[in-house]
Amino acid sequence: MAMETATAPPRGHRATPYFLESVDRVMKVLDCFTVETPDLRLTDLSELLGMPKVQVLRIVATLESGGYLTRDEATKRYRLGVRLFHLGMVVRHQMDLRRIAQPYLGQLAEATRETAGLFVYDPLGPICIDVLQSPKAMRVYAQLGSRMPWNAGTSPKVILAFLPEEKRERILARANFERYTQFTVTDPDEIRGMLGDIRRKGYHVGVRDLDEDALGVSAPIFDDAGHVVGAIGVAAPAVRLPDAELGRFIALVCRATDAISRQLGYRPDELVPAADD
Repeated sequence: MAMETATAPPRGHRATPYFLESVDRVMKVLDCFTVETPDLRLTDLSELLGMPKVQVLRIVATLESGGYLTRDEATKRYRLGVRLFHLGMVVRHQMDLRRIAQPYLGQLAEATRETAGLFVYDPLGPICIDVLQSPKAMRVYAQLGSRMPWNAGTSPKVILAFLPEEKRERILARANFERYTQFTVTDPDEIRGMLGDIRRKGYHVGVRDLDEDALGVSAPIFDDAGHVVGAIGVAAPAVRLPDAELGRFIALVCRATDAISRQLGYRPDELVPAADD
């Protein structure tokens, strides 16, 4: 999230300098499989893609070894593998979360008149899958689809705090966190202390650690198994949110995430507490 005025044009997608042709070819192979053509021979793929058979064979053999494709020994035809089904379930779960969260996100944005966003876990950093921008001229802007750093902003630290310890420590072990402002915490041990505090409180207030002028409030969303599946955060210019108003924002955010968690089947009284702290 970053500060801007309402007159500033939204940020568009920029061309990435990290484009890999080899990965693009892999994606094109997978795109050949459709409802109409669920299984294809090596020759079919070669003709559809305009690529030599040998090159296609290397790609499909690699995908097969990873479970992304499967090959029928009798017909010699390839089909999409179970690994893609599992990934599809992850996407479906996120779409269900977005659908369930939308009305609560809308209520939160209306009640605060500030920018409200829904974020989900990704190993490289949480991703914003839904956002409602503040209608005010001076606001904190969040871009749909943007990736957040783990050590700055509110929702990233909230998600990180409630991840299983193994995942959390794997992220903290990278120890190459970037500093965005003078208030950004980059030391893993200091971050661990913050995460413990977040787990105890059940929410997080971040002040000027990602943007010098912004303040945010965030709380976690849990599924029926008690796993953190995302977080909702509200961000505002720090000068516009006095301490007297902060308590109301915390209550509104926690109320929204509690309601979404219940919609997902979360029943904390029926779960065995994790011995994390």
